[in-house]
Amino acid sequence: MIFGRAHSLGGLSRNQKKIIEILQVKPDMTTKDIAETVYGRIVEYKTKEYHSIRRSLLSLERRGMVQRVHVQLRWRLKPREPLEKHAA
Repeated sequence: MIFGRAHSLGGLSRNQKKIIEILQVKPDMTTKDIAETVYGRIVEYKTKEYHSIRRSLLSLERRGMVQRVHVQLRWRLKPREPLEKHAA
């Protein structure tokens, strides 16, 4: 369940699904923290793993599922709006 209601994660990549699951447990994390949780090891800023997570976050932001918090590197789940708005 996302945002308190059932929501299909169909059409999302494996990383995007993991990011949503991680942000449900810990709702306010940096890109680096998310990358380290997904990959299970220290992730530096200029690595392919970091940039893969960043691209996934930007895609989720365009879909309206996450939002940036205060600075570009911190993210949280976006409050849920009616499903019709995102069904496309």
